[in-house]
This record gives sequence, structure tokens and C-alpha cells, in this order.
Amino acid sequence: MQGTNTLLPYQDKSLADMPGETWKDIPGFEGIYQASNSGRIKSLDRTIAHPRLYKQFVKSQILSQSVSKNQNIKTGEPTIDLRVTLTVENQSYYFNTRRLVYMTFIDPKLDYKKDKFYIINVVGDGYNNRPENLKAVTHSEKQLHAHYRGRGPVSNLKTDDRTNWKRNDNTSRPVSQYDLKGNLLSEYKSVKEAMRQTGIWDKNIIDVAKGKYKQWNGFVWKYAKKTK
Repeated sequence: MQGTNTLLPYQDKSLADMPGETWKDIPGFEGIYQASNSGRIKSLDRTIAHPRLYKQFVKSQILSQSVSKNQNIKTGEPTIDLRVTLTVENQSYYFNTRRLVYMTFIDPKLDYKKDKFYIINVVGDGYNNRPENLKAVTHSEKQLHAHYRGRGPVSNLKTDDRTNWKRNDNTSRPVSQYDLKGNLLSEYKSVKEAMRQTGIWDKNIIDVAKGKYKQWNGFVWKYAKKTK
């Protein structure tokens, strides 16, 4: 919990880097705007056109971010969404901060109109837009994430009659987690448990374990041998 005199990263307007902070050009705004791994956004020193002076030097600054609070319909708690405006040649562009950070540090080719991916805060803290707390998900995955956190409507799967449904044992199988060099990181008694502890969707874990993908988010998953 933040102390009363402690600023959240987005509130810190100082150009001095925060501990461990790194900056990268925002894709599509190279040389004009940068995002940091702390979730801050800044403009860079540049010269712009001026109606009277022809040219004007604009000094770098940390951009202000607005806070949007939407009340969760189930819990009544606010959902935090940080937003920022980038301006180029008198044209304003409005972004969710987490999307800019994700594009800058994880996937510069992310295109919502084409890919339909949402960017979510994994642990649910909308003020924490560090790359490790961001994830690209589909609409259904976004709803599932909200449900698991108790912030979404109860899924019909909880009340539907599943007497004659075919059981899927993949989520109950033990799995092992490796890094990209093949080092064993952890073992889990089930895919569901791995999802709960790592925040990686069970479908993604299963796809890697089945060989559909070589890795997911920097991890390799393999089904562990069942012990008798």
C-alpha cells in the first residue's frame, strides 16, 4: 500500500529516471514520444512549426495521465484505467497507457483493429502498467480473467447441467515449467494450478504442452509424467 507521501509512477513528473527505469521510443511516434518500463510517458526535445516564429523549440517533459474510474457492476469497486494524449502536428491521439507500454516493450506490431486483442493488467492494479503486469487477451479471455478475480458475472458453466458432457482431463494433468534454455523452473499438480499461480491461461499452457507452440510468454510447458 502506498504511503501518503509516495507518488505513484504516473504522478511523478520529474525528468529524472526512477530506479531501474528505462525508456524506449513508442512505435509510430519514434523521436517524439517515449514510454518507460515504469509506465510513464514523455515527450522528447524537438523543434516544431510555429505560426509567428516559424520554428519553436519544445523541451522534453513527462506527460500528465488522466485517471478513468469505472464502477465494476458486480463488486461496486472502481476499475482504474490510465490514459494519455499524444499530439503530433496539432493532431491528438488518445491511448490507454497500458497499450502504449505493451506496444513499446512487448509487441510493437499489436493492432487492435486487426488482432482484436485487449491489454489487461494481470494483477488487476490499473496503476501498475509495468510490462510484466500487462497481457494481450481476446475478449473471451478478458471476461474469463474478470470472472476468476470475482469481478465478472458468474459463468453459465457453473450452473449448466454437464451430466453428459465429455470431460477434458488436460487441465487436471500435472505440468512442468521451463525457461527457454530448458532449465526447470517449477512443477504444478495441474494446469489449473499453473494458471492460478502464473497468470498464464490454461489454454496457452496446454497448447505449448501439446506442441502447438514452442513457448508462450518466454516459458516452455511440458506435461509431467503421472506417478502411480
